[in-house]
Amino acid sequence: MKKFIIYLFVSISVLNLAKAESISVRNLNYDDAAFVSLSESTIESKNRMIKKNMLEEYTSPSIYSYTVKKGEDIWTIIAKTSLNIDSITTLNRFDFIGMVREEKEVFLPDTLGIFFDAREHEKEELAQRFSFNAAHILMVEDPLESENTLYFLPEIKLPFLERTYRTGVVFHAPLMGIKTSGYGTRIDPFVNEDTFHGGIDIAAEEGKVVHASRGGKVIYADASDGYGNLVIIKHELGYYTLYGHLNEISIEMDQIIETGQAVGTVGTTGRTTGPHLHFEIRRYNQPLNPENIPFFLIHGETEKKQ
Repeated sequence: MKKFIIYLFVSISVLNLAKAESISVRNLNYDDAAFVSLSESTIESKNRMIKKNMLEEYTSPSIYSYTVKKGEDIWTIIAKTSLNIDSITTLNRFDFIGMVREEKEVFLPDTLGIFFDAREHEKEELAQRFSFNAAHILMVEDPLESENTLYFLPEIKLPFLERTYRTGVVFHAPLMGIKTSGYGTRIDPFVNEDTFHGGIDIAAEEGKVVHASRGGKVIYADASDGYGNLVIIKHELGYYTLYGHLNEISIEMDQIIETGQAVGTVGTTGRTTGPHLHFEIRRYNQPLNPENIPFFLIHGETEKKQ
């Protein structure tokens, strides 16, 4: 039986750095001295970007931390601090903006720009990719992980497509139905034990059409162990979507398909307890939570597990 494996090769260099100290922001208002300091700096940085008036020399940004309060999200933080999606998501390594949610600790730089893990990127590669002077790329201690460091490109933006992926708007719902199982740890209905579920299950009547969440190239369209009949589509920037338990597969290997195109129909192939679609989003073979995409799936929920 065919198996699908994506190999990710990265060159890892371990840097002996302590976890970065961050400045705590309690409230996003001018009664908080830390917030005032953060916002004054980010406003200046944003104005320089608007005017395309970069400094001759930058220093490493100060990093602030903030715990998201009830009713707040990334747009609240952006409106209050003048930061942007690029700065917040790359520093925190958020794949989707929906990862900024209530009670989540978020790290905020006092200078706009983009951050990259130094274990996965070379300075010269980033300089070439963003047409940026390598000598101006800064090293920043990682607020998320001890003994790690990040490259920082001050007052540089992500390409439009990459930013769009982070907002999640490039992905469309593959099927309207009932969400019966979410992403993360759950009780496996077959072994009655906690297991990791790398996607979401959407129940619908057998034979209902399943659509491509995003256009791309079909790299797998066949049976695959517990997934049953499985379709895997490769997208830009290392993203993949997976469609499992299909009854029928309506596309072929190496086919280029468009967003919304039919890829198959809902079925019960593989390990299932009823007709449903198992849907995953991955990046470089790392599973991502589709529910971190705002407004991605709008349907009912049930406690039943598929």
